[in-house]
Amino acid sequence: MRRLLLFWVFPFFLCGCGYHLSGDVDNLPPEIRSLYIELFANRTAEPFLENLITREVTREFARSRNLQITEDRTRADAILSGTVSAYSTSPVSFGIDDEITEYRSAMAVGAVLYRAADGKTLWKGSLSWTEEYPSNDDKAVQEDNEAEAIKVIIERQAEELYFRIADNF
Repeated sequence: MRRLLLFWVFPFFLCGCGYHLSGDVDNLPPEIRSLYIELFANRTAEPFLENLITREVTREFARSRNLQITEDRTRADAILSGTVSAYSTSPVSFGIDDEITEYRSAMAVGAVLYRAADGKTLWKGSLSWTEEYPSNDDKAVQEDNEAEAIKVIIERQAEELYFRIADNF
């Protein structure tokens, strides 16, 4: 009986104490209900990072029930723009005879969320992420390993960007 009572009463305590799920975009100003995401700029020599990060950020924000992603800039309440400001790959561990056994890729991204009506900045920030991947003598496998590391970096940055924007209001 106690467990049944606790099962029904506990959720009410959570609601009453100000508890909320992380990333709930209800924290945005009430007039922000639609979002246009610009193609991120790429200030690096690594091709296509702007496409990958823009697609993943759009996917992350599209999961929100309270925010609609629009492809029409004129219909958006807010606009998110961003820049891939740095990307690098460097060896991080070595084996016998100083051959590289592992690399680390690192990427930095900056973003600005502003109100479409007046251009007022609502949120501004930057983040970075690193990911290690194994070295391989086969060039194709090596490139696949790096591509997978880039994918993980971009997924983590998109999640982090979403949570930072959603939780900062």
